[in-house]
Amino acid sequence: MPSTKKIIIGSVIFLILLAALLTVLGSSTLGPKSTTFESVNRGGISTPLSGVSDSMTLEAGLPSSRNLSKNISESVPSVGSEIASGQDIPDKKVIKNGNLTLKVDNADKSAEKISQITKDNGGEVFFSNFYETPRNIKSGSITVKVPVANFEKTFAELKKVATLVVQESTSGQDVTEEYTDLQAQLKNKQAEEAQFVQILGQAQKIQDILDVTRELSRVRGEIEMLQGRIKFLNSQTDMASISISLSEDAEIAMIDSWRPWQVVKNSINALIKKAQGFVDFVIVLVITAIPLIFLYALLFYVLYRIGKKIYLKIKEKQQNPQ
Repeated sequence: MPSTKKIIIGSVIFLILLAALLTVLGSSTLGPKSTTFESVNRGGISTPLSGVSDSMTLEAGLPSSRNLSKNISESVPSVGSEIASGQDIPDKKVIKNGNLTLKVDNADKSAEKISQITKDNGGEVFFSNFYETPRNIKSGSITVKVPVANFEKTFAELKKVATLVVQESTSGQDVTEEYTDLQAQLKNKQAEEAQFVQILGQAQKIQDILDVTRELSRVRGEIEMLQGRIKFLNSQTDMASISISLSEDAEIAMIDSWRPWQVVKNSINALIKKAQGFVDFVIVLVITAIPLIFLYALLFYVLYRIGKKIYLKIKEKQQNPQ
């Protein structure tokens, strides 16, 4: 009996240990059949990536979705942490603009001076438009772009072109924070792109390849948008814009604009135009009036002949009554 009890007790203990071992092995090898990879958003925080199953990671030899999410989150620094740590913070990015309203002696000569000042300071004329009023006073506007480092120097030199500075103003917009944020977002997206490229290279199922390709295309589109915005900010902060409105001084312009020889030429041109107009009128009259006159004359002649015949018949009857 004691030996039988020992056998029964030993069998029970063995079954319990076997059941515990199977439970442990089952929990470590089995899991949910469908999970999702996680991608990194713009702040470095992992978010679910829909459409990619765990079977891809298991069959392709990739880490599980949870481990991949953890690896991406750890390898990609977030925007906030990068700014807080003070790493890779660029120099201040400021968009500078200036406006000038000037009275000048001669608009054409002043425009040439402005163009030369701009070139001497490493800039270029971006826009130019001039017009002349009926009083022969010329006005216009010019927009120039110069390197930010030469903005103040160029602005001061442009004011010296005028006989009177009517209005002047400068403005600046600090975009350093936006620029830093964009740079951090770009790094995060590029790291996310690299992770997707790695996953795509190890994928085996067609559906998984399509899903990862779609996500990779999305990330690359966001990267292009970020790069475009960064390029735009660089162009705006590297070159400052100055808009100049020019107007000739009325009294000086009236003196400078009196040109007797020009008046003579204008008078001759006016006389020639009037003579041309008269000749044109005669030509039109001859071409259109003569045919009409001939037609009316022919009609008058026919009527005259008919009337004359009728008159002669009537007169003949009166002279020779029966």
